[in-house]
Amino acid sequence: MNTLKIIFLSIGLLFVLAQCKNDERSNRDLNKGPVAKFELPFNNATAQRGKSIRVEVGLSDQNAFENIKIFTKDTVLYDGAMKKANMMMEVSTKSWSIGTTQISLEAKTKEGKVKRDNRIIKILSDVYPVNYTAEVVKVYPHKTTSYTQGLEFDGDQLYEGTGGMGSTGKSMIAKVDLESGSTVLRENLGSEFFGEGITIVGDELFQLTWQQNKCFVYDKNSFEKKKEFTYTGEGWGLCNDGEMLIMSDGSERLYFRDPSNFALKKTIEVYSNMGPIKLLNELEYIEGKIYANVYQSNSIVIIDPETGIVTGEIDASIIALDHRKTGEVLNGIAYKKSSKQLFITGKNWPSLLEIALVK
Repeated sequence: MNTLKIIFLSIGLLFVLAQCKNDERSNRDLNKGPVAKFELPFNNATAQRGKSIRVEVGLSDQNAFENIKIFTKDTVLYDGAMKKANMMMEVSTKSWSIGTTQISLEAKTKEGKVKRDNRIIKILSDVYPVNYTAEVVKVYPHKTTSYTQGLEFDGDQLYEGTGGMGSTGKSMIAKVDLESGSTVLRENLGSEFFGEGITIVGDELFQLTWQQNKCFVYDKNSFEKKKEFTYTGEGWGLCNDGEMLIMSDGSERLYFRDPSNFALKKTIEVYSNMGPIKLLNELEYIEGKIYANVYQSNSIVIIDPETGIVTGEIDASIIALDHRKTGEVLNGIAYKKSSKQLFITGKNWPSLLEIALVK
């Protein structure tokens, strides 16, 4: 039996080796012929918008190619013949959008075949953010049982959404009395849901869930559940600009969605002059800008919703040291539009703070 096993194993091994050789030969057949590729830029290169990047194309046999085309999503950078095997050009990024951009090469051979190559370039903002510090104007009470995920005013009424799983009441939406911190009305999520960001559009309150892929929609007055939407990925922060919902998922991306059906309308990437701002969490739309908590930091970034450029950064480190107590991270931004008051809090913090921004 052992001898037979060895024979069968040897035959099987020979078959596998032969198959691998056939696969290698097939791959060589597919890849044979003239080669066209980017020598520069390297993949995932970074450049500040407005600066030039060096683009270099190499051909293994220039006589084999009839035409090459170099382009991005929006712009053709070169379209024509190459007079030699290598071509180098300086390309301005002044008109490029910040974030991830792909530059592509298509080289057409004289036989009509097309060789392709792509590179990813990350374009950093050319705007230097204005730096602010946060100073406390007034301190209000806040329930230390509230693991704050969303915070928003509708007129004079403060709303809060909280997170947590495993017991009734950890994840909820609530109307909160600003002066006392007491709960006026609340609605608990089921224990299987982890509540995340909230926002109000018209008479509807929207609440995300973390990893359960659900957005619940309630009547903002009674908290009667009206409908729910399903989405892919995680739900973190939520705000609105009066027309579109704006959603974060813990990355550097913000997603603009139709409040009537939750359909995705556009996506922006959030970049400063230093690079992408990841871990975007709780959001608030204030006077044409998006304010976003950066998770696990004491920083709030101010974002241009058209471009994703970070125009300002708020340092709340001193506030966190003085007011966090036994709570967790800074999370929760609310803006009272009628009086132009700005409020922040954190997960399980004992205080809700009205703040002023100082340059």
